[in-house]
Amino acid sequence: MARPTLYKTHQARLQAAREKRRRHYQKFRESILAKRRQSRKEKKSCQGNEPSDDEDEPIETLHDCIATVKYAKDDFMAYVKSPRRFFDLLMDEYSKTMPDPELNPTANGDKSIFERAITRLEDFLDQANRGLDGILQMCGVSDEWRAADGVCRFMREMIGMIEDILLRLAEGGDGELSIAFMGNELWYQEYKFPV
Repeated sequence: MARPTLYKTHQARLQAAREKRRRHYQKFRESILAKRRQSRKEKKSCQGNEPSDDEDEPIETLHDCIATVKYAKDDFMAYVKSPRRFFDLLMDEYSKTMPDPELNPTANGDKSIFERAITRLEDFLDQANRGLDGILQMCGVSDEWRAADGVCRFMREMIGMIEDILLRLAEGGDGELSIAFMGNELWYQEYKFPV
């Protein structure tokens, strides 16, 4: 004889499944969190970015939060120097890897140039976001937070500009990127960088 149905409606089955997952999580919470921490550490070490000891420590004062954002911005600007020139150099480096279209019309250049740049900029953004989050927790939305958010927003826009280049490559390869570059249609070419 078959077991009688416990939950007759779809909503009741959903609620029962949620309850079951909640009980399981409460029972195995510590081991689940330990596995998550371990996978995050492994993911970071696979990327070649060993987390430093100070990365796990909470930032305790507003001054430390502001300093974290400032140092991230300084490191970012030391890497980028002049934003417009940074993109021109990236495009120049990529163009050197582009194959001759007459010899190999379907091949593309080395897009890992852009991917490495994104990874590097994301490291700076992660550092700045730590400070931004600390400011938000301590002061809420304040003048300090707005200034730090402006720094983070600019970093995100720079990453978006590189992703725009990768999108052009994905859509039509080197030809599409060359046409967009020559027509000044890339996001970084239209962007008004601060002087």
